[in-house]
Amino acid sequence: MRAYPRYKSLQARLIAAVMLPLALLVALLAGIAGWAVKNTDSDTLDRVLVGSVRTLSGAFNQPPELRDKVAPLIIHLLKRRARPHVNFSVYRGDRVMMGDPALRPPADYRMDDAVIDRHPPAEFPKQARDTPMTRGYIDAPDAEGVTQAAYLRDGTLHGRPARIATEMRRLPENGDIVAIQIADYVDDQRIYNRDYYLQIVGEGGLVLLVAGLLVWLAIGWGLRPFAALTRQVRDAQTDPSPQFRLQLQPDMPRETVPFVESFNALMTRLEKANQSLRQFTSNASHQMRTPLAVARVHLDVLRRAGPHAPAARAAIGDITYAVESLERLLLQLIALARTDEQSVAPLQPFDLTALAGRTAADRAAQGEDDGIDILFDAAGPVAALGDPGLAGELAGNLIDNAIRYNRPGGTVRVTVERAAGGARLVVEDDGPGIPEHEREKVWERFYRVAREGAPVGSGLGLPIVRALAERMGASIALGTPESGVGLRVVVDFRAAA
Repeated sequence: MRAYPRYKSLQARLIAAVMLPLALLVALLAGIAGWAVKNTDSDTLDRVLVGSVRTLSGAFNQPPELRDKVAPLIIHLLKRRARPHVNFSVYRGDRVMMGDPALRPPADYRMDDAVIDRHPPAEFPKQARDTPMTRGYIDAPDAEGVTQAAYLRDGTLHGRPARIATEMRRLPENGDIVAIQIADYVDDQRIYNRDYYLQIVGEGGLVLLVAGLLVWLAIGWGLRPFAALTRQVRDAQTDPSPQFRLQLQPDMPRETVPFVESFNALMTRLEKANQSLRQFTSNASHQMRTPLAVARVHLDVLRRAGPHAPAARAAIGDITYAVESLERLLLQLIALARTDEQSVAPLQPFDLTALAGRTAADRAAQGEDDGIDILFDAAGPVAALGDPGLAGELAGNLIDNAIRYNRPGGTVRVTVERAAGGARLVVEDDGPGIPEHEREKVWERFYRVAREGAPVGSGLGLPIVRALAERMGASIALGTPESGVGLRVVVDFRAAA
């Protein structure tokens, strides 16, 4: 398969169009999952700390002889349920009763503090089972003697950030307030969250990799019909057919149908254009061959007879006529090519009466030379929409044709009038006219009505006029004057606002 480095791959573009949103979605889901894990784990840690400190605090609501047995057992149970190592301390004033002395009580701790719940007790979102609790305890007697219900704070332990749960209660034997605390290191939790998040990212990357492979295979499979169409075009290059068309296969998707139909319609237009070009070239060469042959024959006469021979004068006249015919043909070919290729400027309003009047006046001298009267009639200014330059050329061609194909001493009538929804230009002559059954054929290039004694022409005048009219959105029609003799040409322009 040929490579086209200048052009982007459609398959790569489709993969990118699918994978980029998918990658963003995976990244969003990974972020949401990481955020959820972090919040859930933080909430779990806080619940464990608060539950643990309340459990340990309950031991200090017992008589001293029972407390000394229950507290170590509770610490042992917490190690098995929460962490391998439990950071805790129980302070009575400045003296540590149990645990790590480095875990000191908060700065506002007083052994004889009379304030109840100086800090708001820890609260958590309610679960499905909404159990009534008293300051965090299910049994109200357990909350008796608690001066500060369990709350959470951030601090440091051994130089490391820690999350600390604190509860204070009065000892039953003497009423002293003890500070009971359990802590956990925050950086351990961060490392756990980071590892868990990296695991989520790795799983998301694996999902993207597998999805990218599947999308690549799926898009490649989906583009196979277009590859089959490309092979048809490539095969047609090596074995060209005069009427090549793309063929739809039964397994091709319906999305290929508009492309195939448009391609085949384009090929049809190209074939018609090539056929028209071949016909145009053939007819043009045939039309040019006649005056050239006349000129060549009479130049040979001049060369053999000499410039002063009687036959030379006739030869010079025929050469002049041939050159004029060739010049007229070339001018019409140039005009026809210009109407086919030039772009039309934006249409604008213009005075059709003034334009047609000037054109008729310019052709008046030509009509006098041929003994033709040119009459102009208009009801006043008539605004039309079009291109003034093209409209002037159109009117000039119609008047030239009316003069050229008129009878000796005939009349050419040029009329401008308002028509329903537009402006109308009418050019009539007294000539032989065009039979009704041939009026559609004269629009074909180089077609000429076979008529004895008709002036030499190229058959391009009316096709040029029609091409000019179509470029301005005007319509043109052929008919017969009311007198029943000659030709009537009607051009309807669009009305100007």
